[in-house]
Amino acid sequence: MSASARSISSAIEQSDWVIVPIYDEYKSILAGLNTLAEVLHLNQNVIVVATKLQKQRGDNFKDWFKCHSFLNIQNAVHEKIGEDIAVLPLKFSKAFDTMFDDRKSVIQLMESSALAKYQYQDVAKQLQALYSLIFKKNEQ
Repeated sequence: MSASARSISSAIEQSDWVIVPIYDEYKSILAGLNTLAEVLHLNQNVIVVATKLQKQRGDNFKDWFKCHSFLNIQNAVHEKIGEDIAVLPLKFSKAFDTMFDDRKSVIQLMESSALAKYQYQDVAKQLQALYSLIFKKNEQ
């Protein structure tokens, strides 16, 4: 095992939680499932985030748990890895580029502009759901 592989394994073992992002594209789902299988040997505290979710033509939902791409990812994870793995949605948003460029959290961006407050509200709620799940599981 290379030094970098040992370092990665050590980091995963020492982590409180491992978040595995997967988006609805064949190679990403396959890579994500392989990553999950490897990570679970080192750490059982894993959450999958279904990323880059977008509404498709004809979609009419408010709950991102009903998004077709989310359901594809969730079904793949639950079928191949197990239903005990939490999968949470995270929609595609320019907020991530802006957060990186401005070095601010989504909440800081929302506080700086009424437009950002409106545009980023779904992403903020989804990130809060992720934080809440982590904190809830830490209390168990």
